[in-house]
Amino acid sequence: MNNPVIMRVELATNAAPFVPKRLVATFSLVAPQGNSADVVVSDGKGGSADLPPGSQFRFEKVDLAELSVRGKAGEEVFVVGHTA
Repeated sequence: MNNPVIMRVELATNAAPFVPKRLVATFSLVAPQGNSADVVVSDGKGGSADLPPGSQFRFEKVDLAELSVRGKAGEEVFVVGHTA
């Protein structure tokens, strides 16, 4: 059985992992339309993606501990999905 994964992550200018330990999930990252800057998501291996305000991106069976996120301090991003 899959468990829901629903998180609100407050952004900072320095990159930080979404979670401190392994959490494999299928989820959407949602950058709220109210944000004023892009959310930057990185895999820590040189790859990164910018999520503009009001956008979302879907991930399939990804470990949230291996992804880091940064953006304008005080803004947020949401993780909505379920465990894999």
